[in-house]
Amino acid sequence: MEDFWVYGRDLGSWLATWSYVANFVSAVAVVGFIGAIYDVGYAVMAGISFGLMLGISCLYFVVHRVRELNHVTFPDIIADVTGKEWSRPVAAVVLLGNAWLYLIMQLVGASILVTTITGVPYRYMVWFLGFVFIAYTVMGGLVSVAWTDLLQGIVMYAMVVLALVYLTFDLGGLASINTQFAALDAANTAPLGNGVYTVVGIVGSMVAFFGTVFTSQSNIIRINATRDIKTAKFHLAAAGVLLGAFEVILVLLGGATSVALHNVGLAIQNTDRAFPVLITEYLPTEVGAFIILAAMSAILSTTDTRLHATGVTTARDIYGYFAPDAPESKQLDVSRYATIFFGLAATVVAVNPPGAIISLYEFRAVLLTCAFLLPVYAGLYWRGVAGSALVASMVSGTVIGVALRLAGSPFGVAPTIAGVGVGALTLVGWHVLLADGTKEAVSSAD
Repeated sequence: MEDFWVYGRDLGSWLATWSYVANFVSAVAVVGFIGAIYDVGYAVMAGISFGLMLGISCLYFVVHRVRELNHVTFPDIIADVTGKEWSRPVAAVVLLGNAWLYLIMQLVGASILVTTITGVPYRYMVWFLGFVFIAYTVMGGLVSVAWTDLLQGIVMYAMVVLALVYLTFDLGGLASINTQFAALDAANTAPLGNGVYTVVGIVGSMVAFFGTVFTSQSNIIRINATRDIKTAKFHLAAAGVLLGAFEVILVLLGGATSVALHNVGLAIQNTDRAFPVLITEYLPTEVGAFIILAAMSAILSTTDTRLHATGVTTARDIYGYFAPDAPESKQLDVSRYATIFFGLAATVVAVNPPGAIISLYEFRAVLLTCAFLLPVYAGLYWRGVAGSALVASMVSGTVIGVALRLAGSPFGVAPTIAGVGVGALTLVGWHVLLADGTKEAVSSAD
Protein backbone atom coordinates (compact mmCIF):
# COMPACT_ATOMS: atom_id res chain seq x y z
CA MET A 1 0.00 0.00 0.00
CA GLU A 2 2.82 2.40 0.84
CA ASP A 3 4.48 1.62 -2.52
CA PHE A 4 1.24 2.38 -4.33
CA TRP A 5 0.49 5.57 -2.41
CA VAL A 6 3.88 7.14 -1.64
CA TYR A 7 6.51 5.20 -3.63
CA GLY A 8 7.57 3.38 -0.47
CA ARG A 9 8.84 6.78 0.78
CA ASP A 10 11.93 6.30 -1.39
CA LEU A 11 11.47 8.93 -4.11
CA GLY A 12 14.93 10.26 -5.11
CA SER A 13 16.00 13.85 -5.82
CA TRP A 14 15.87 14.03 -9.63
CA LEU A 15 12.97 11.64 -10.08
CA ALA A 16 11.01 13.76 -7.58
CA THR A 17 12.11 16.99 -9.31
CA TRP A 18 11.03 16.03 -12.81
CA SER A 19 7.88 14.39 -11.52
CA TYR A 20 6.97 17.66 -9.80
CA VAL A 21 7.77 19.72 -12.92
CA ALA A 22 5.68 17.44 -15.10
CA ASN A 23 2.80 17.42 -12.60
CA PHE A 24 2.85 21.21 -12.32
CA VAL A 25 2.66 21.87 -16.07
CA SER A 26 -0.65 20.72 -17.49
CA ALA A 27 -3.31 21.44 -20.09
CA VAL A 28 -3.85 24.66 -18.18
CA ALA A 29 -0.35 25.81 -19.14
CA VAL A 30 0.19 24.40 -22.61
CA VAL A 31 -3.37 24.95 -23.86
CA GLY A 32 -5.24 27.21 -21.41
CA PHE A 33 -2.40 29.58 -20.45
CA ILE A 34 -1.32 30.23 -24.04
CA GLY A 35 -4.99 30.72 -24.92
CA ALA A 36 -5.36 33.25 -22.10
CA ILE A 37 -2.40 35.26 -23.42
CA TYR A 38 -3.95 35.16 -26.89
CA ASP A 39 -7.10 36.59 -25.30
CA VAL A 40 -5.82 39.27 -22.87
CA GLY A 41 -2.05 39.54 -23.35
CA TYR A 42 0.90 39.52 -20.96
CA ALA A 43 -1.18 40.74 -18.01
CA VAL A 44 -1.84 37.06 -17.30
CA MET A 45 1.71 36.93 -15.92
CA ALA A 46 0.87 39.10 -12.93
CA GLY A 47 -2.35 37.28 -12.14
CA ILE A 48 -1.21 33.70 -12.54
CA SER A 49 2.53 33.15 -13.08
CA PHE A 50 3.73 35.26 -10.18
CA GLY A 51 1.29 33.67 -7.75
CA LEU A 52 2.31 30.16 -8.77
CA MET A 53 6.03 30.85 -8.47
CA LEU A 54 5.47 32.60 -5.14
CA GLY A 55 3.65 29.48 -3.94
CA ILE A 56 6.56 27.18 -4.79
CA SER A 57 9.02 29.56 -3.11
CA CYS A 58 7.00 29.68 0.11
CA LEU A 59 6.35 25.93 0.11
CA TYR A 60 10.12 25.42 0.18
CA PHE A 61 10.28 27.15 3.57
CA VAL A 62 7.58 25.01 5.16
CA VAL A 63 8.39 21.68 3.52
CA HIS A 64 10.43 20.55 6.54
CA ARG A 65 7.40 21.06 8.78
CA VAL A 66 5.27 18.97 6.43
CA ARG A 67 7.92 16.24 6.30
CA GLU A 68 8.44 16.21 10.07
CA LEU A 69 4.74 15.54 10.62
CA ASN A 70 5.32 12.25 8.75
CA HIS A 71 1.83 12.00 7.29
CA VAL A 72 0.65 10.87 3.87
CA THR A 73 -2.07 13.29 2.82
CA PHE A 74 -3.17 16.89 3.33
CA PRO A 75 -6.22 15.92 5.45
CA ASP A 76 -3.76 14.11 7.76
CA ILE A 77 -2.05 17.47 8.32
CA ILE A 78 -5.39 19.22 8.86
CA ALA A 79 -6.40 16.63 11.47
CA ASP A 80 -3.02 17.14 13.16
CA VAL A 81 -3.13 20.95 13.33
CA THR A 82 -6.82 21.12 14.32
CA GLY A 83 -6.77 18.19 16.72
CA LYS A 84 -10.09 17.12 15.14
CA GLU A 85 -9.92 13.72 13.48
CA TRP A 86 -13.32 14.25 11.86
CA SER A 87 -11.85 17.14 9.88
CA ARG A 88 -10.11 14.57 7.64
CA PRO A 89 -13.20 13.50 5.65
CA VAL A 90 -14.45 17.12 5.58
CA ALA A 91 -11.21 18.31 4.01
CA ALA A 92 -11.15 15.28 1.72
CA VAL A 93 -14.47 16.26 0.15
CA VAL A 94 -13.09 19.69 -0.80
CA LEU A 95 -9.92 18.12 -2.20
CA LEU A 96 -11.91 15.62 -4.25
CA GLY A 97 -13.93 18.48 -5.73
CA ASN A 98 -10.70 20.24 -6.67
CA ALA A 99 -9.17 17.10 -8.19
CA TRP A 100 -12.31 16.40 -10.18
CA LEU A 101 -12.25 19.90 -11.71
CA TYR A 102 -8.58 19.41 -12.55
CA LEU A 103 -9.31 16.12 -14.30
CA ILE A 104 -12.01 17.78 -16.39
CA MET A 105 -9.54 20.49 -17.46
CA GLN A 106 -6.93 17.95 -18.50
CA LEU A 107 -9.37 15.87 -20.50
CA VAL A 108 -10.77 18.95 -22.25
CA GLY A 109 -7.28 20.16 -23.15
CA ALA A 110 -6.07 16.79 -24.39
CA SER A 111 -9.20 16.13 -26.40
CA ILE A 112 -9.23 19.57 -28.03
CA LEU A 113 -5.60 19.09 -28.98
CA VAL A 114 -6.03 15.63 -30.49
CA THR A 115 -9.34 16.49 -32.17
CA THR A 116 -7.87 19.59 -33.79
CA ILE A 117 -4.94 17.59 -35.10
CA THR A 118 -6.64 14.36 -36.17
CA GLY A 119 -10.19 15.42 -36.99
CA VAL A 120 -11.60 12.62 -34.82
CA PRO A 121 -14.81 13.89 -33.15
CA TYR A 122 -14.17 15.48 -29.76
CA ARG A 123 -16.59 13.27 -27.81
CA TYR A 124 -14.78 10.11 -28.93
CA MET A 125 -11.37 11.48 -28.01
CA VAL A 126 -12.54 12.42 -24.49
CA TRP A 127 -13.57 8.84 -23.78
CA PHE A 128 -10.51 7.28 -25.40
CA LEU A 129 -8.07 9.50 -23.48
CA GLY A 130 -10.04 9.06 -20.26
CA PHE A 131 -9.59 5.28 -20.41
CA VAL A 132 -5.85 5.64 -21.12
CA PHE A 133 -5.34 7.94 -18.13
CA ILE A 134 -7.27 5.68 -15.80
CA ALA A 135 -5.64 2.42 -16.88
CA TYR A 136 -1.99 2.93 -16.02
CA THR A 137 -2.71 5.01 -12.90
CA VAL A 138 -4.87 2.22 -11.47
CA MET A 139 -2.24 -0.41 -12.28
CA GLY A 140 0.90 1.26 -10.94
CA GLY A 141 0.03 4.00 -8.41
CA LEU A 142 2.75 6.56 -7.66
CA VAL A 143 5.46 4.26 -9.04
CA SER A 144 4.05 4.43 -12.57
CA VAL A 145 3.10 8.09 -12.12
CA ALA A 146 6.62 9.15 -11.08
CA TRP A 147 8.48 7.28 -13.85
CA THR A 148 6.13 8.35 -16.63
CA ASP A 149 6.37 11.91 -15.26
CA LEU A 150 10.16 11.78 -15.55
CA LEU A 151 10.01 10.93 -19.25
CA GLN A 152 7.07 13.20 -20.01
CA GLY A 153 8.57 16.15 -18.12
CA ILE A 154 11.83 16.05 -20.06
CA VAL A 155 10.04 15.71 -23.41
CA MET A 156 7.58 18.48 -22.52
CA TYR A 157 10.26 20.94 -21.48
CA ALA A 158 12.48 20.30 -24.50
CA MET A 159 9.65 20.51 -27.02
CA VAL A 160 8.19 23.77 -25.68
CA VAL A 161 11.66 25.33 -25.87
CA LEU A 162 11.87 24.08 -29.46
CA ALA A 163 8.54 25.71 -30.32
CA LEU A 164 9.68 29.08 -28.96
CA VAL A 165 13.05 28.86 -30.72
CA TYR A 166 11.35 28.10 -34.03
CA LEU A 167 8.84 30.96 -33.73
CA THR A 168 11.54 33.37 -32.55
CA PHE A 169 13.59 32.79 -35.70
CA ASP A 170 10.50 32.64 -37.92
CA LEU A 171 9.02 35.93 -36.63
CA GLY A 172 12.26 37.92 -36.56
CA GLY A 173 13.33 37.69 -32.90
CA LEU A 174 11.81 38.32 -29.48
CA ALA A 175 11.86 42.10 -29.85
CA SER A 176 9.99 41.81 -33.14
CA ILE A 177 7.41 39.47 -31.58
CA ASN A 178 6.72 41.91 -28.74
CA THR A 179 6.48 44.86 -31.14
CA GLN A 180 4.00 43.00 -33.34
CA PHE A 181 2.04 41.78 -30.30
CA ALA A 182 1.69 45.36 -29.04
CA ALA A 183 0.67 46.51 -32.54
CA LEU A 184 -2.26 44.07 -32.49
CA ASP A 185 -3.57 45.75 -29.34
CA ALA A 186 -1.69 48.04 -26.95
CA ALA A 187 -3.42 46.24 -24.07
CA ASN A 188 -1.51 43.06 -24.94
CA THR A 189 1.69 44.39 -23.38
CA ALA A 190 0.11 46.58 -20.67
CA PRO A 191 0.79 45.33 -17.12
CA LEU A 192 -2.91 45.24 -16.23
CA GLY A 193 -4.24 44.76 -19.75
CA ASN A 194 -5.71 48.30 -19.87
CA GLY A 195 -8.63 47.53 -17.58
CA VAL A 196 -8.87 43.78 -18.05
CA TYR A 197 -7.41 43.39 -14.54
CA THR A 198 -7.45 45.66 -11.50
CA VAL A 199 -4.77 45.85 -8.84
CA VAL A 200 -7.16 44.30 -6.32
CA GLY A 201 -8.05 41.56 -8.80
CA ILE A 202 -4.37 40.84 -9.46
CA VAL A 203 -3.64 40.58 -5.74
CA GLY A 204 -6.62 38.27 -5.25
CA SER A 205 -5.51 36.09 -8.13
CA MET A 206 -1.95 35.94 -6.78
CA VAL A 207 -3.23 34.86 -3.38
CA ALA A 208 -5.47 32.24 -5.01
CA PHE A 209 -2.75 30.63 -7.11
CA PHE A 210 -0.21 30.90 -4.31
CA GLY A 211 -2.66 29.07 -2.08
CA THR A 212 -3.18 26.19 -4.49
CA VAL A 213 0.48 25.19 -4.36
CA PHE A 214 0.58 24.46 -0.63
CA THR A 215 -2.94 23.07 -0.42
CA SER A 216 -2.63 20.61 -3.30
CA GLN A 217 -3.09 17.01 -2.22
CA SER A 218 -0.71 15.76 -4.92
CA ASN A 219 2.06 18.08 -3.70
CA ILE A 220 1.73 16.85 -0.12
CA ILE A 221 1.73 13.20 -1.23
CA ARG A 222 4.87 13.75 -3.32
CA ILE A 223 6.68 15.56 -0.47
CA ASN A 224 5.92 12.68 1.87
CA ALA A 225 7.08 10.19 -0.77
CA THR A 226 10.64 11.61 -0.80
CA ARG A 227 13.45 9.82 1.06
CA ASP A 228 14.10 12.57 3.61
CA ILE A 229 13.80 16.30 4.31
CA LYS A 230 16.93 17.11 2.30
CA THR A 231 15.48 15.40 -0.79
CA ALA A 232 12.13 17.12 -0.28
CA LYS A 233 13.75 20.56 -0.13
CA PHE A 234 16.07 19.86 -3.07
CA HIS A 235 13.26 18.76 -5.39
CA LEU A 236 11.25 21.90 -4.67
CA ALA A 237 14.26 24.19 -5.17
CA ALA A 238 15.30 22.52 -8.43
CA ALA A 239 11.73 22.34 -9.71
CA GLY A 240 11.23 26.01 -8.81
CA VAL A 241 14.16 27.04 -11.03
CA LEU A 242 12.97 24.86 -13.91
CA LEU A 243 9.37 26.02 -13.61
CA GLY A 244 10.29 29.69 -13.29
CA ALA A 245 12.13 29.50 -16.60
CA PHE A 246 9.28 27.47 -18.11
CA GLU A 247 6.70 30.13 -17.18
CA VAL A 248 8.76 32.78 -18.99
CA ILE A 249 8.99 30.52 -22.04
CA LEU A 250 5.22 29.96 -22.02
CA VAL A 251 4.50 33.69 -21.78
CA LEU A 252 6.73 34.45 -24.76
CA LEU A 253 5.28 31.48 -26.63
CA GLY A 254 1.78 32.84 -26.01
CA GLY A 255 2.70 36.19 -27.55
CA ALA A 256 4.41 34.48 -30.50
CA THR A 257 1.34 32.28 -31.04
CA SER A 258 -0.92 35.33 -31.23
CA VAL A 259 1.36 37.10 -33.71
CA ALA A 260 1.80 34.02 -35.90
CA LEU A 261 -1.94 33.32 -36.12
CA HIS A 262 -2.68 36.97 -36.92
CA ASN A 263 -0.04 37.08 -39.64
CA VAL A 264 -1.73 34.26 -41.55
CA GLY A 265 -5.23 35.63 -40.99
CA LEU A 266 -6.46 33.08 -38.46
CA ALA A 267 -8.90 34.36 -35.82
CA ILE A 268 -9.77 31.99 -32.97
CA GLN A 269 -13.12 32.23 -31.18
CA ASN A 270 -12.44 29.53 -28.56
CA THR A 271 -9.13 30.68 -27.07
CA ASP A 272 -8.36 27.14 -25.84
CA ARG A 273 -7.87 26.23 -29.51
CA ALA A 274 -5.19 28.87 -30.21
CA PHE A 275 -2.19 26.63 -29.61
CA PRO A 276 -3.65 23.51 -31.30
CA VAL A 277 -4.50 25.62 -34.38
CA LEU A 278 -0.95 27.01 -34.40
CA ILE A 279 0.34 23.43 -34.56
CA THR A 280 -1.93 22.35 -37.42
CA GLU A 281 -2.15 25.52 -39.50
CA TYR A 282 1.17 27.30 -39.00
CA LEU A 283 4.03 25.10 -37.88
CA PRO A 284 5.72 22.68 -40.29
CA THR A 285 4.51 19.11 -39.85
CA GLU A 286 7.84 17.92 -38.43
CA VAL A 287 7.94 20.66 -35.79
CA GLY A 288 4.24 20.28 -35.01
CA ALA A 289 4.63 16.56 -34.38
CA PHE A 290 7.25 17.23 -31.70
CA ILE A 291 5.12 19.95 -30.11
CA ILE A 292 2.18 17.56 -29.92
CA LEU A 293 4.40 15.23 -27.86
CA ALA A 294 5.15 18.12 -25.49
CA ALA A 295 1.51 19.07 -25.02
CA MET A 296 0.34 15.50 -24.50
CA SER A 297 3.22 14.85 -22.08
CA ALA A 298 2.16 17.86 -20.00
CA ILE A 299 -1.45 16.73 -19.94
CA LEU A 300 -0.75 13.05 -19.20
CA SER A 301 1.69 13.79 -16.41
CA THR A 302 -0.73 16.05 -14.55
CA THR A 303 -3.80 13.90 -15.10
CA ASP A 304 -2.26 10.73 -13.71
CA THR A 305 -1.07 12.60 -10.61
CA ARG A 306 -4.54 14.00 -9.90
CA LEU A 307 -6.17 10.64 -10.55
CA HIS A 308 -3.76 9.00 -8.14
CA ALA A 309 -4.55 11.67 -5.52
CA THR A 310 -8.31 11.05 -5.77
CA GLY A 311 -7.79 7.37 -5.03
CA VAL A 312 -5.52 8.01 -2.05
CA THR A 313 -7.85 10.71 -0.68
CA THR A 314 -10.91 8.50 -0.89
CA ALA A 315 -9.25 5.40 0.55
CA ARG A 316 -7.20 6.99 3.32
CA ASP A 317 -9.14 10.09 4.36
CA ILE A 318 -12.75 9.00 3.90
CA TYR A 319 -12.89 5.19 3.90
CA GLY A 320 -9.97 4.97 6.35
CA TYR A 321 -11.74 7.33 8.76
CA PHE A 322 -14.94 5.25 8.84
CA ALA A 323 -13.14 1.89 8.66
CA PRO A 324 -9.82 2.41 10.46
CA ASP A 325 -9.20 -1.31 10.92
CA ALA A 326 -9.70 -2.26 7.29
CA PRO A 327 -6.86 -4.42 5.89
CA GLU A 328 -4.39 -2.92 3.42
CA SER A 329 -5.76 -5.02 0.58
CA LYS A 330 -9.21 -3.50 1.10
CA GLN A 331 -7.83 0.05 1.21
CA LEU A 332 -5.94 -0.57 -2.03
CA ASP A 333 -9.15 -1.84 -3.66
CA VAL A 334 -11.01 1.29 -2.54
CA SER A 335 -8.18 3.46 -3.87
CA ARG A 336 -8.35 1.80 -7.29
CA TYR A 337 -12.15 1.87 -7.47
CA ALA A 338 -12.18 5.56 -6.54
CA THR A 339 -9.61 6.31 -9.24
CA ILE A 340 -11.84 4.64 -11.82
CA PHE A 341 -14.99 6.38 -10.55
CA PHE A 342 -13.57 9.92 -10.54
CA GLY A 343 -11.84 9.35 -13.86
CA LEU A 344 -15.09 8.30 -15.51
CA ALA A 345 -17.07 11.08 -13.80
CA ALA A 346 -14.61 13.69 -15.10
CA THR A 347 -14.80 12.17 -18.58
CA VAL A 348 -18.60 12.47 -18.61
CA VAL A 349 -18.48 16.18 -17.74
CA ALA A 350 -15.57 16.85 -20.13
CA VAL A 351 -17.77 15.81 -23.06
CA ASN A 352 -19.64 19.10 -22.51
CA PRO A 353 -17.37 21.24 -20.25
CA PRO A 354 -18.93 24.04 -18.15
CA GLY A 355 -16.35 26.67 -19.18
CA ALA A 356 -12.94 27.47 -20.63
CA ILE A 357 -9.92 25.73 -19.13
CA ILE A 358 -8.52 28.86 -17.50
CA SER A 359 -11.88 29.73 -15.87
CA LEU A 360 -12.13 26.25 -14.33
CA TYR A 361 -8.57 26.62 -13.10
CA GLU A 362 -9.37 29.95 -11.45
CA PHE A 363 -12.44 28.46 -9.75
CA ARG A 364 -10.53 25.59 -8.16
CA ALA A 365 -7.84 28.06 -7.07
CA VAL A 366 -10.47 30.05 -5.16
CA LEU A 367 -11.88 26.85 -3.65
CA LEU A 368 -8.56 25.53 -2.33
CA THR A 369 -7.13 28.82 -1.13
CA CYS A 370 -10.23 30.01 0.72
CA ALA A 371 -10.67 26.63 2.38
CA PHE A 372 -7.16 25.78 3.51
CA LEU A 373 -4.43 28.39 3.09
CA LEU A 374 -4.94 30.48 6.23
CA PRO A 375 -6.16 27.75 8.66
CA VAL A 376 -3.36 25.32 7.82
CA TYR A 377 -0.57 27.90 7.99
CA ALA A 378 -2.05 29.19 11.25
CA GLY A 379 -2.22 25.65 12.61
CA LEU A 380 1.42 24.95 11.69
CA TYR A 381 2.84 28.10 13.26
CA TRP A 382 0.27 29.06 15.93
CA ARG A 383 0.07 25.85 17.88
CA GLY A 384 -2.04 27.37 20.64
CA VAL A 385 -4.99 28.15 18.38
CA ALA A 386 -8.21 26.25 19.01
CA GLY A 387 -8.87 23.40 16.59
CA SER A 388 -12.56 24.26 16.26
CA ALA A 389 -11.58 27.83 15.30
CA LEU A 390 -9.45 26.44 12.44
CA VAL A 391 -12.32 24.29 11.18
CA ALA A 392 -14.76 27.21 11.42
CA SER A 393 -12.31 29.33 9.44
CA MET A 394 -12.16 26.67 6.70
CA VAL A 395 -15.93 26.48 6.40
CA SER A 396 -16.61 30.23 6.42
CA GLY A 397 -13.78 31.03 4.00
CA THR A 398 -14.93 28.36 1.55
CA VAL A 399 -18.57 29.44 1.61
CA ILE A 400 -17.81 33.15 1.05
CA GLY A 401 -15.09 32.65 -1.56
CA VAL A 402 -16.98 30.11 -3.67
CA ALA A 403 -20.28 32.03 -3.40
CA LEU A 404 -18.69 35.26 -4.64
CA ARG A 405 -16.88 33.43 -7.45
CA LEU A 406 -20.15 31.84 -8.63
CA ALA A 407 -21.92 35.20 -8.37
CA GLY A 408 -19.24 36.93 -10.46
CA SER A 409 -17.78 39.12 -7.66
CA PRO A 410 -20.85 41.43 -7.45
CA PHE A 411 -19.27 43.80 -4.91
CA GLY A 412 -16.02 44.32 -6.79
CA VAL A 413 -14.00 42.37 -4.20
CA ALA A 414 -11.84 39.47 -5.38
CA PRO A 415 -13.42 36.20 -4.09
CA THR A 416 -10.08 35.02 -2.72
CA ILE A 417 -9.50 38.19 -0.70
CA ALA A 418 -13.05 38.06 0.65
CA GLY A 419 -12.85 34.34 1.49
CA VAL A 420 -9.45 34.54 3.18
CA GLY A 421 -10.50 37.75 4.97
CA VAL A 422 -13.69 36.23 6.36
CA GLY A 423 -11.75 33.11 7.30
CA ALA A 424 -9.22 35.23 9.21
CA LEU A 425 -11.95 37.10 11.09
CA THR A 426 -13.69 33.82 11.92
CA LEU A 427 -10.43 32.26 13.12
CA VAL A 428 -9.50 35.10 15.44
CA GLY A 429 -13.05 35.75 16.66
CA TRP A 430 -13.76 32.08 17.38
CA HIS A 431 -10.46 31.66 19.20
CA VAL A 432 -11.04 34.75 21.34
CA LEU A 433 -14.58 33.65 22.24
CA LEU A 434 -13.35 30.22 23.26
CA ALA A 435 -10.57 31.77 25.33
CA ASP A 436 -13.06 34.08 27.08
CA GLY A 437 -15.38 31.14 27.71
CA THR A 438 -12.53 29.17 29.28
CA LYS A 439 -11.65 32.11 31.54
CA GLU A 440 -15.28 32.42 32.68
CA ALA A 441 -15.46 28.70 33.41
CA VAL A 442 -12.26 28.87 35.48
CA SER A 443 -13.58 31.95 37.31
CA SER A 444 -16.89 30.22 38.12
CA ALA A 445 -15.06 27.15 39.41
CA ASP A 446 -12.93 29.35 41.70
